[in-house]
Amino acid sequence: MAKELYVTPLAEVRWCKLVGNARPNTFDPSKPDQWTVELVLDNADKTHAAWLQEMEDQYETLHGQKKKHKAAFPWGPDKEAPEAKTVVKFKLNQYKRKDGSVSEGPTLFDSRKNPWPADKEIGNGSKIIVAFSIYAWEGPTGCGLTFQPLKAQVVDLVEYERRDSADVFAVVEGGYIDPEMPF
Repeated sequence: MAKELYVTPLAEVRWCKLVGNARPNTFDPSKPDQWTVELVLDNADKTHAAWLQEMEDQYETLHGQKKKHKAAFPWGPDKEAPEAKTVVKFKLNQYKRKDGSVSEGPTLFDSRKNPWPADKEIGNGSKIIVAFSIYAWEGPTGCGLTFQPLKAQVVDLVEYERRDSADVFAVVEGGYIDPEMPF
């Protein structure tokens, strides 16, 4: 049975890691690679507020009156503007199938529903719509929800700019030089 797909309203993103291969979890190598994105909702936007209420209602539908875990919902106040914005986190873990193959990440599209280029990263401030499934989980300390991104539509792209990490330094004459480097 296919999981039900839910759709977010159009909103700004942060830390969008939905393109290409799953990014390694560098903080804890024991955890699986994953695709992630943060959606930044405007609390004054009635569409955003209605969507958040709909997601809270999904908790009741999926868990009833069971005790909420302290991290029951995958959203919370924005650290930079807690009264004005809410940040919603989406996460899809990569897994290995019985045949040894690995799961694919979300499918992305542009505003005209064209496939998204696999090498074009999405920068902070871009605006997207996310289609996702809800994973309802339960543990000894309570219940909660995880939003798993399955598809996304990029409506307004802010180009991701990768900076060369060496640009912040000046050449230091007489300093160490790797003898293996070709000159």
